[in-house]
Amino acid sequence: MTLLIYGAGGLGREVLSALQTCGEHVSGFVIDPGFPVPDMRGLQVRAERLETLWTPAVRLVLAVGDGRARQRAAQSLDAGAEFVMVRHPAAVIGSRVSIDAGAMLIGPCSITTDVSIGSHTLINPGCTIAHDCVLEDFANLGPSCALAGRVTVREGANLGVGVSVAPGVVIGAWSTVGAGAVVIRDVEPGTTVVGVPARLIQRRGDISPAAIKIPRP
Repeated sequence: MTLLIYGAGGLGREVLSALQTCGEHVSGFVIDPGFPVPDMRGLQVRAERLETLWTPAVRLVLAVGDGRARQRAAQSLDAGAEFVMVRHPAAVIGSRVSIDAGAMLIGPCSITTDVSIGSHTLINPGCTIAHDCVLEDFANLGPSCALAGRVTVREGANLGVGVSVAPGVVIGAWSTVGAGAVVIRDVEPGTTVVGVPARLIQRRGDISPAAIKIPRP
């Protein structure tokens, strides 16, 4: 089968490196029409709509940094699309850890036990994820994030470089946590928090916190 990487930026190169380190053969890259075609280490870069390119003989990794863009790409494809889970050999994975299709562990990281990692999540190098954490689909952990036990990162939430999250905290869907923040209380969906301790600076209209309850794990 053909293995293609959707996205030909920095994350695409990191995914390529992780896959090649695992001995996977990558056939090339796909980018949306209208974007400049970069040189990707001699591999073919195809400027085509993903949904017209995909066939049952193609396996995919959605290597774009924005969770919304990954969600749109996944939704554009047939329900039978096969997504590859990327696990760098330096990632240390404990017992009872489930990792769904399309998740990307692109460098050294540590996941202890009883952890659930959703589809098309991005876990960058240096992250540590303790017991009983849940990362839902399309979530992003920037480099060197540290999640204590029982943390829940809801769908599409984006944690910047070096974020630390206290035990039992829930990070709401499609929220943003600024680099270096220390999160000691729940973050509402669709909001942006920064600082030590993290505080609210922005509430976006694309998701209504009033309409979404944040359950405890």
